[in-house]
Order: sequence, then C-alpha cells, then structure tokens
Amino acid sequence: MHTAPTLIGIGASAGGLEAIGQLIATLDPQTHLSFVVLQHLSPTHKSMMVEILSRETRLQVQALCDNTKPQAGVIYIVPANYNASIKEGRLLLIPAQPQVAPKPSINEFFIALAADAGEASVGIVLSGTGSDGTAGLRAIQAAGGISLVQKPETAKYSGMPLSAIDAKVADFILSPKEIAQRLHSLIPKYPNQIDHFAEQSLNTLLSLLKEKCQVDFSGYKLGTLSRRIRRRIIATGHTELDAYISWIKQNLQELDLLARDILISVTAFFRDPEAFNMLNEHLLTLCKAKATHQEIRIWIAGCATGEEVYSFAILISEALQDNVGKQAIQIFATDIDEEALNVARRGLYPAAALANLDTEHLSKYFTINGNHYEVNKTLRDMIVFARHNLVDDPPFLRLDLISCRNVLIYFDNALQTRVLQRFHFALANQGILFLGRSESVAQAEQLFNAENRKERIFKKIGESIHFTSPVISRAKHANHKTKAKESTSQALLEGVTESLNITLALCNQKGTVLHTAGNVQKFFSFPSGAMQINICDIINQVFKNECITLMHKFNKTSQPQIGRIKNLASGRWQLRIQAVTQADNLFSLIIIAPPFHAGPLQLPETLSLPTHYADPLQDELQATKEHLQSLIEELATANEEMQSLNEEAQASNEELQATNEELEAANEELQATNEELVSLNEEMNVKTHELSRLNDEYSHLYDALEFPIMVFESSGHLKRFNAPASRRFNLRSTAIMQHVERLRLPEYIKHLPKLLHRVLAHGDREEILVKGDGRHLQLSISPGQDQYGEIQSLVVALMDITDILKTQEDLKESQGQLYSLIENTSILLAIKDISGSYLHANQSFLRAFSLTGQDYKKCSDFEIFPEQFAASLWSKDLEAIRAQIPIVAEHHLQVEGTKRIYRTVHQVMRDLQGHPKVLMNESEDITQPKEAEYQLKIAARVFEHAGEAIAVTDKKGIILSVNSAFQEVTGFNTQEAIGQAIGKLLGSGRHSHAFYQQMWSALDTKGYWQGEIWNQRKDGKIFPEWLTINRIDDRNERSEFFIAVFSDISSLKESQRKAEFLATHDPLTQLPNRNLFNDRINFALAQAKNNQHKVALFFIDLDNFKCINDTLGHHTGDDLLKQVATRLRNLVRDIDTVARLGGDEFTIILIDTSLEQAEYIAERILSELSTHFLLFGQKAFVSASIGIAFYPDDATDTANLIKSADTAMYRAKEEGRNRIQLFRPELRVHLFKQAAIETALHQALKEQNLRMVYQPKFCAQNPHKMIGAEALLRWQDATLGHVSPAEFIPVAEKSGLILELELYVAKRVITSLHQWSKANIKVPTIAMNISAYSLRDKNFYHKIYSLIQEYQFDIHLLQIELTEAALVSQGETEIYNLTQLDHLGIKFSLDDFGTGYSSLSYLKNLPISELKIDKSFIDGLGSNLSDEKIIQAILSMAQALDIKTVAEGVETQAQALWLKSKECHYLQGYWLARPLEKEDFIHFLRKHSADFEV
Repeated sequence: MHTAPTLIGIGASAGGLEAIGQLIATLDPQTHLSFVVLQHLSPTHKSMMVEILSRETRLQVQALCDNTKPQAGVIYIVPANYNASIKEGRLLLIPAQPQVAPKPSINEFFIALAADAGEASVGIVLSGTGSDGTAGLRAIQAAGGISLVQKPETAKYSGMPLSAIDAKVADFILSPKEIAQRLHSLIPKYPNQIDHFAEQSLNTLLSLLKEKCQVDFSGYKLGTLSRRIRRRIIATGHTELDAYISWIKQNLQELDLLARDILISVTAFFRDPEAFNMLNEHLLTLCKAKATHQEIRIWIAGCATGEEVYSFAILISEALQDNVGKQAIQIFATDIDEEALNVARRGLYPAAALANLDTEHLSKYFTINGNHYEVNKTLRDMIVFARHNLVDDPPFLRLDLISCRNVLIYFDNALQTRVLQRFHFALANQGILFLGRSESVAQAEQLFNAENRKERIFKKIGESIHFTSPVISRAKHANHKTKAKESTSQALLEGVTESLNITLALCNQKGTVLHTAGNVQKFFSFPSGAMQINICDIINQVFKNECITLMHKFNKTSQPQIGRIKNLASGRWQLRIQAVTQADNLFSLIIIAPPFHAGPLQLPETLSLPTHYADPLQDELQATKEHLQSLIEELATANEEMQSLNEEAQASNEELQATNEELEAANEELQATNEELVSLNEEMNVKTHELSRLNDEYSHLYDALEFPIMVFESSGHLKRFNAPASRRFNLRSTAIMQHVERLRLPEYIKHLPKLLHRVLAHGDREEILVKGDGRHLQLSISPGQDQYGEIQSLVVALMDITDILKTQEDLKESQGQLYSLIENTSILLAIKDISGSYLHANQSFLRAFSLTGQDYKKCSDFEIFPEQFAASLWSKDLEAIRAQIPIVAEHHLQVEGTKRIYRTVHQVMRDLQGHPKVLMNESEDITQPKEAEYQLKIAARVFEHAGEAIAVTDKKGIILSVNSAFQEVTGFNTQEAIGQAIGKLLGSGRHSHAFYQQMWSALDTKGYWQGEIWNQRKDGKIFPEWLTINRIDDRNERSEFFIAVFSDISSLKESQRKAEFLATHDPLTQLPNRNLFNDRINFALAQAKNNQHKVALFFIDLDNFKCINDTLGHHTGDDLLKQVATRLRNLVRDIDTVARLGGDEFTIILIDTSLEQAEYIAERILSELSTHFLLFGQKAFVSASIGIAFYPDDATDTANLIKSADTAMYRAKEEGRNRIQLFRPELRVHLFKQAAIETALHQALKEQNLRMVYQPKFCAQNPHKMIGAEALLRWQDATLGHVSPAEFIPVAEKSGLILELELYVAKRVITSLHQWSKANIKVPTIAMNISAYSLRDKNFYHKIYSLIQEYQFDIHLLQIELTEAALVSQGETEIYNLTQLDHLGIKFSLDDFGTGYSSLSYLKNLPISELKIDKSFIDGLGSNLSDEKIIQAILSMAQALDIKTVAEGVETQAQALWLKSKECHYLQGYWLARPLEKEDFIHFLRKHSADFEV
C-alpha cells in the first residue's frame, strides 16, 4: 500500500535548536513521517539551521522550497522571513508580512495543517517564549489530530509550552526524547486504516463509558472512536484493547480521560472569522426584528470551554448596543463534558486564547486577572450553561438560532439524522442553524435550506415535526458482524411467519414500529424517508380503527387483545395484540393472521331479515360507523396534539432544569457568600475587641506623652485631651465638648481658634512657633480625615522645642564649620549612598574631575568616569563594605591622553545599628609624587645600568659613588674609587692648568661642562673620553655635589675618521666622490687663477657598462669599476685628481696642463681602457667616451666647466662612442638651446600649450579610401616659435619629461575619440606614438586603462606605434604592458622599421600587427636599387608573417604606383594628405566618411 507520509509540524523559538536536536537525534531514516521545522528566526540573519540539524540526525535535512510535496524521512526547514502553509498535500512558502510578529508563524502553519490533514494532523511545540503555536494546536485538536508539547521543566524557555498547557490544547506533555519515542506508536503508517477492535470488547468499553460518564458513544463514527481509543491505549502503555479494558477496570479515572479525549472539547473565540462575519448579518437582522419584550433565544450545542458562546454574546452585544440591558436575551450553552462546562462558567482564559480578538473587544468585554482575562458580567448575564445530551435529552424550544459546530462530524449518519431532526423541531419558524466547516445537513436536506452553504448557515423549512427519543444501540444495528450473527434468527422468524401465514410487527409502548416480519407490504404502508412510524399510521385502513381501539386497551391492561375477523384481498384476517417482555422492557406484538378459532356462527343460507328491517339497520349502522370514524380521527388528532404538548413540556422541563442548575450554582455561591459573611462577622468581633484594647492603649499612650495634646471636632468642640494638657492648661473633664473659644487657654495660644478655622478651610497641617513661660514651643494642628477626605477631627499638639532649637543652632554652627573645612580642604572628598550614587562632593573633587553644578548627584561612578576608573573605585567600595575596614588604593585615570593617579581611602559610614549607610571616598592626586618616585627609580636604574661611566663626587671632587660602567671604562672597582679625588685617580697629565681652569669656570657660571678629555685607566693606558659634568646645588644654591658622566670614545674617534673618509670618497673604488671632487675642482680653479695656468677637466663615461651589469651581474660590474679606477689612477700624476661621480661616470682634474698634454693623457686612457679586463676569470671589453673642457678657455667657473665637459662627453657618445671630444663653443649654443627647450617644455605641459594634428593613412590599392590616421604632437612656443618634435622629443627623453609628455598625448587622443563618438562622427583607427621610456614604466598600462575607463569609446579605434628601440630589451615590464594592452584589444604598429635594431624574434613573439617602412627607404624608389630591394624584402617578410605594411613619406605618384604594384597595404605621406589640425581633420572625416575602411 502506497500512501503519502504523515506530516508533522515542529514549532520552536528561543532555546528550540537544542530541543529540536534532541527530538530528531534518534529518528529512524526509514520512518514514514515527514517533518516541517518552524524555528523563529531573525529576518536579516543568515540561518545555519540546515547545516546544524544535519549533524544531529540521520534523516535528510533541507531548506523548504515553495510547492514541495513532502517526502518520508525528510526534515524541511522553513527559511527566515517566510511563513509556511499546506494545501492539497503540498507545502507552500508565503513571504512574511513586515509587521512585528514571530517568523515563521507556527500558528498559521498548524491551522493550515489541521485544515488539510484533518485527523492525521500532528503538531509539536517546543522551547520558546510567547504563545505562538497555541492557537495552531487548538485547531489540530479540533480537527481530531494529535498535539504534543515539551515538558516545561525540560525546555530552556518554557513560555510556549506553558501557553499551550494553560490553554488545555496539549494531548501529550513529554520531553523531546520521549516525543521521538512515541511518534511511531501514535501515528500509524497508514493513518486512514481503521483499527478493527473485537465487537464484544468495543461494546464492553462503550458500556463502561456510558455507566461511568453518562455518555453513549455508540452513535459515533467507528473511525473516530478507534483512533481515539488507540491513542489512549498507547498513552497508557498498552497494545491491545482487552488489556486496556482490564486495566481500566482497576483505574476507572481513565474512563474520564478517554471520554474527554473522544469528546474533543476544543473551541476558540471567533473560530472561522469569515463564517462569523457572515453570521453577524443574520444576528443584526434578528436583533432588529425583535421587540424588547420578545426574547432572543439561542442554543450553542457542544459549547466545550465556552469561547464560542462568548463570541456569540459579543456579537449580540455589539448588535444591540445600548439595548443590551433592555432586550430579553437567553443563550443556552450545553455540553456533556462537565469539566469543559466548568471552564466556560468560570469565563477565565489565558492571553493566548484571546489572540484573535481586537483590542477594542478585549478591553470592553474582558478584565485582566493576572496572566488571564475574565469575561465581564454583561456577557455572563446572557448565558445559561447546562449539561445536556444532544441524543437523549429533549431539546430547547422556540429557538431563533442553533449553533452546533464541529460536533456532527464525529456522529455516524443515523445519529446525525436524529440530531438534525431535533434541531428542526427546536427551531422557531425561519430559525437559523449554524454548523462547522466540515459539517452539512446532507442527512436531512428536506428540513433545511442553505442560506450560505460555504459558511454552513442554514434556515429551517416548514413546521416542526415530531421526533422520538429512543436510541438504537450499536449492539443492535451498527455492526455488520452482529447482523451476520442474527441471520439465523431472522431465517427462523421468516420460516414461522410463512408457515403460519401470519404477519408480525413489534412496537414499543408508544406504538412505534421497531421490527416487522411476514407479508408486510400487504398489511402495512411505510412512507419513504420516515425513520420512526406509529403502527396506527401505517396499518391497512381495514384494521386502522380497530387497531387504535385495541392499542388503547392494551396500553391500559397489558392484556392480549383480539379483534374481529375482517375480509381483505379475498381472505379472512384477524388482528391480535399481545405483550412481549425483554430486559424489563414491555413491547407490543401486533399479529395479523387467519382467524384464531373455527369461525363465526354460520347462519343458514335461507335465513334472512325482512327488507323493511334490514335497510334501516344498515343505514343506522353506517351512520354509526361514520360517527365513530369521526370520533376516532378527532381522538387521533387530540392524541397527536397531546403528544406535541408533552414533548414541548419535556423541552420546557429541560430548559427549567438547566435554569435550575444555574440557580443551584447561584445558591451554592450565595451559601458560600453567607459562610464568608459569618466568618467575616466573627473576624469583626475579634477586630472590635482588638480595637477596644487598642483604644485603651491609645489613651494610655496619649497620657504617656510628655507634651499636651487636644483633639477637637470639626465644629471646634473639645473631644479629648491627655494628662499633660490637663496639667498645663488646667483642664477638667467638664471641658469635654466645650467650644475652643470658651476654653481658658494661655495667652500665647490665643490664636488657636483662627488656626483651627484655617486648617478646616484648606485641610493642611499648620505649625507655628510660640514663646511662653520662657520656653520655645511648637504649636501644630493636624486634620484627621475619613475615607472620603472629610475632616472629622483636629489634633492640637504643643511641644517644647527649646532644647531642640538650641541643639539645631549648635548643629548648624558645627555643620557650617564642617562644610567650610570640607569645601576648602585640598583632599578630594565625596560621599555616596550604599548603591554607589553620589550624594555630595567638595569643590576640590569637582575641580579635579571638571564637574559642575549638581549634575553629578544621583549618578554612579560609571556615569561620570571612564569604565576602567569607575570599576576600580566601585570594586574598592565593595571591598570596604565586605571587610568593614577602610581600604586604601591607588586608581589610574586616563583623560585626553593625560594619566592621573589618585590615592583614595574608601570608608563605610554606618548608622546606629551598625548597618552601612553611606560610602566616603577621600582622594589625593599623587600623580607628581608617583612620577617623581618613578623617575627616581628610573634614575637609579639608569645610574646602575647606564652604558656610560658615572661618578658622583662632593664639592671637593671626592668620589662618593660610581656605577658598574665606571669600572668597565677605568678599571677601578667601587672600593678602589670611593673616597679618592677623581682628578688624581684618572688624570692623564695631557691637559694644561688653563684647561682645568676653564672647566671649573664653566661649572661655576653655567653649572655644567661638556667636552673631550684624555684620562688614564688603571692599567696606565690613556684614552679619549667624552665627559659631561653637572653641578648639583643645595637649597641655598651652594654647590653640594658634582655628577660626572663619561664614555670611552676611542672607537668613536676611529669611526669618525672612517666616516670622514666615506663622506669624501667612493666606498667601492676608494676614489674621491662628488663632494671631494667639488672641493678639488674649486681649489684647482682658484690655484689656476692665481698662477695663470690652465686646468683640464675630463668627463669619462664607460660605453655599454649597463650591458655588462645586466648580463654578468652587478658584482661583476663593481669589479670592473674598481679595475677602471686603478688604471685611471696609474695614468695621471699624483697632483691630479681622479674621481667617481656615480655609476660608470669618472672625472679627472689635470692642473697646470696644456692642450697637448691633455690630449695625450686622453689617448692613453682610451688605449688603456680598450685593453680587456679579467672579471672573475672571464675577459670583458669596454670602451669610453671622453669629454674635455679647459679653464679658462671654455669656462671660468666650476659649474660651467662641469657642464662644458659633460656636454663634450655626450657629444662624443652621439658621434659613435669610444672617442675624445673637446668642448667647442657651438656645443654651448646647443646646450643652451636644449636648456631653453626643457624649461619651455615644462611650462607648455603645465599650461597645455601643445596641440595634436592628424595625418591620414590610405589604402594603397585605392588611394581615395582612408583607413586610419596618425596623431602627431606639435608645439608653437611664444618665445622659441615652432619647435620640431625632432628637437623637443630628445630633450624630453633626456630630462625625464617623456613620460608626462606621452601621457598628455594619450589623454588628448582618447578624449578626442570619446568626443567624436558622442558626436556620432565616424572615425577610423587613430595611432599614437609611444617611446621605450613609457613602455618600461610599470604603471603605463594602468594609466592607459584608467583613461579608457574614464572616457568610454570603441577600444578598437586606438592603435599604438612603437619604435624598434622600445622592443630591444624585451624586459618583464615591457612584455607585461604589451600583453595587457593587447588583451584590451589595442593593436600595435612598428614604426621606422629597418632603421634600428631590426629583429625577427620580436615580430614572432610580440603582438605586432603592422610594420611602417621608414621614409629613408621610400625616398630611394625609382633611383636606388638597394632601397627597392630592401622594401621588397620587408614586404615579402610581412606578407609571410601576415603583418600589414604602411609606407611612410610617400610624396610622388610614382612611389605610390610602385608600392601598389608590390602589394603594400597602406600609404602615408604628403602626396596623399598633410597633417591636419583637429578642426580640419573633423571636416575631412565628415567629407570622406563614405570612403572609410574601419
């Protein structure tokens, strides 16, 4: 058998994760159950429930998806911010509404589960706060499902379990582990399969229930009974019904539990709100139609715990509004569950049960009683609660509305029919029947019309019909097995009736037919649809009158009755009635058979009456028969009316009985109230006695007081006075009830009448000070008020406060002194209450912590100070309380980077009983002393562990103390040094007397001396030291001590010497560096100027040194530089200077020389350096470029001489390297021009005075078709005029401006492409030139990429032109930049191909898409065969490598035709188009846009 898995809802909130884990830990993966977990989750928090629970169980755990069909053995987790539902067996996800409520909602899913699964629904509520799930479990219980709740004591948070338990919606209360163990036994694998209990056992159990609980469940559906009984069998630990019945007989209280479980006494306020809304319209109509004297009668059958009853009462109250107290209303609420009725009568419900009620109804009709809500009296007065059996007890009558919701669903069809007939009888005409969602009137469709079938609202049809009350027990007709067993008896009965030719009908005492046998159709006519028929209504008309008579006689005498022989259907028949008894019940057996005797007297055939006798007799007989028939019919009608009246009387009696029960309950309440009054009276007697005793004590107390007291009535008459008043004012008993103005009172209280009148007027206590008998007295008048606030008496007291005033004055003076002391002391004083809140603080405290006014009061340390400081203070306050002694502690406060230290005494001030009253803190800022102490510690530690020697002497120089470093430096230990004169102990004898005089003079005037001195160690060695002497004066500024601090500076002197050498020499070659070179050249020029001779300056730069460095390594390069330095030193005189300025640049200064000598030495240098160098076993060759300038011929100052030599050296490199170049004047002009260009170029970049021009490129095969353009930079300077790129590009490369310049070009080109694209101008590919310097810039790609990102355009419109020189090194940076730009989609063109270091390898390895043939080759076309061959070779190579070719500098048609014939791809030159300004280029683009090849 295949069936859908039983779905179990698990609801939990706080602490639920642990409970869910315990529940699912032991579940079998092969289970037939499926689970939906509804754990309250934060909407914004990412849930890890699936991962966590997967570790706790062997079942599959997964997040619930929308429209999921549940699978057995799977746990579905409802995600955060969603609610779950179920419809037609499929799980649905619904986005949660934003209102503040737990998500996912447990109630919503449980309610949906109950509606979808019915009796197969199962809900479990675990740990959590609040009441979510309670309403859902109520719905599950009402549907016949199972509700399980975690034991509150096992839950981390018991709110949700307790809510369900208080609402009485928990079938089982178990721990999570116990729930897991019970699930499989409670929930069968095939939930729709009914347990088939043995008939005898089931009847036995039903009999026990009927006997114990007075409830007959025989008419309940067998499936419902079986499931409920099975549930209790499992709950009590049994497996079989017989064992359960045996156990019940020993534990009869289980019958109550079973009955309550079968009855399912569950309801809710406004359950099914849509149905109630629709019903409310009918109630409004009903209330409007009823006059105030006409009673509104409503019956709520199966009211359970009363929520639905009060819902009806609320609707009636809302409909009637102000007429609630005037309109006659009677709501009958009945049930057979006495315990549920007690709950309903009490009208006290937990908050969770009223969750569906709006705030207005809640406040209007309910009163808060602890954690519950109690129904108010307005609703209670409408309702009568009574125990009533729908089947056995007569119904209430003349009802306007009957509500019987979720009761009929548990009855079988026959019982439903009977109950519906009763409802029809009980309802007044047009009465309303209100059923549950799962119920209908299908068993009595002819009795009711559907007003709203969806909401189950029906209206009565026709007049009331009679009903009968007997109930056919299940043992007689409900069980098929019973029928099978009775088949034998039925066969026997049919055999007897057939053989004897008789027809039988068994009736009860009222004549209702119970059973028939024989030829029934012949003698009886049964109408269709009727269930209970009287024998006289169905018997054949021939026997009807006689049957009525005989039945009447039989009911009177219980004796057999025999009728006359009748002719019917060509036969003779006789009616007989006789008694049948069974189990003390009397039944009547109607027998129709052939005549029981030989027959009537046979008259002779010849015998006849005369006609004149016979006709009158026949007429009279016929008239008599007709009259008798009329009487019989009237009697039958009267009998029916009597029966109806009897039934109404029974119903009225039932109603009176219900009212009587209410009266009995009210009587019991009155009796209880009377008992309470008796008890209260006894208590009052006791209280009266106690009051009398207290009055005596009060009088004694009055008299025991030392000051006078008089009590006046509100009228001013004296009511009582005490003994001191009697003595002081000479009062006698006759003064009682005397008016105050008639009393002889002292002069100093003469204003007493006015004071009494004033107190009476405003009702407040009055106090004045008076002086009498030389004493200060306080006269006080206090009003005595009753419970209504009325003044009943005035109490006058006169107290001598002379001593108090004196004490107060003394105390005030003392407090003033104490306050002055507290406020002016430097101690920080504060007083706190025992909870740590500040009560008072002195000014020193407020100033120290920057507090103002009274804001600090009632604040704790944590509200005033940083947490760490406050915690430190409070912990010591608590310690003082615990230890009961003052606690002294230091506290550190860090405020705005400043640290303060406070020494605080924490004391507890106690009251007279020794209890702590206030806390007192006395604090002192010890930051400075602590700092001084700390500094002393540091100084002592520094003194002892300092790396420098320290000696402390007295004012005469006698050593008092030395540190350990003193011994290390001098060799003298502490014992040897102390007591010795420091000058004699360490003196070296190197310094003169004047040296020491100068030292002492500085000490006298400045207080210190510092300098270098030579001293002598213990071993006699003399060493240099750096000595610092400080003078320490006493308070009178007289010298008291000297502190000498010194260190051995021998190593420092050596380091200084080395540092001085390194500062002026190159550490690698040991040659003079730039600093010493500058000194030497300046000195040489000064000498030459004085002596009138020449100075020659050589600038020497090694050729291809970088190549050696890169290929052989830097260590090899360093070795080469050292060997070069050695060779240069060997080639010049000692008076000359060889220096290294950096890298591979060397200089030589030749003093007092001539042009010939200088050229000779230069030639020797070139020759010597051209000889190979042996570098780590390998031969290496280098050359040098030498530039020479002379003083004073080429320059008259150092700077210009250096520039001249440097310029000459660069000229030598430009002319081919490995040569000597003397400075010439024209080189200076060139130098100045380059400097001017560099300066102007800086300014041009800053002011953006450079512009772009564009030279188009054309297709060689069709010169009119433009395929692209090259962006060229142009510069028109205000001073220099037009500057050619051939001039400013080398300057930019040499000065380092090339990177900035090319970035400027890139930005101008890219922004132009962006602008043209936005303007919808059709643009071909634009190429821009990039040098090797940019390609070696590691940030070049990122700069270009940033521009592309900033200015959006078609990337394929941009091309970059490179020179061969940029590709020579193919370093990592160059490869990276090329590769990244290629990935962006930028194509590369190789410019000036064939003029540089042409290499096929970079054509193969690098992303080159185009070769540009240099103009120098194009110029030779038609005149130079070599140029033509070179061009032919380039074109062939490019074609072989699939690289496009561009011919630069095409200036004639002949050149163009030759290139076209050799299949060159593109042409560029003046013959085709000159470079165009930007505006002209745009015009050109628009003019030739149709000829583009993009």
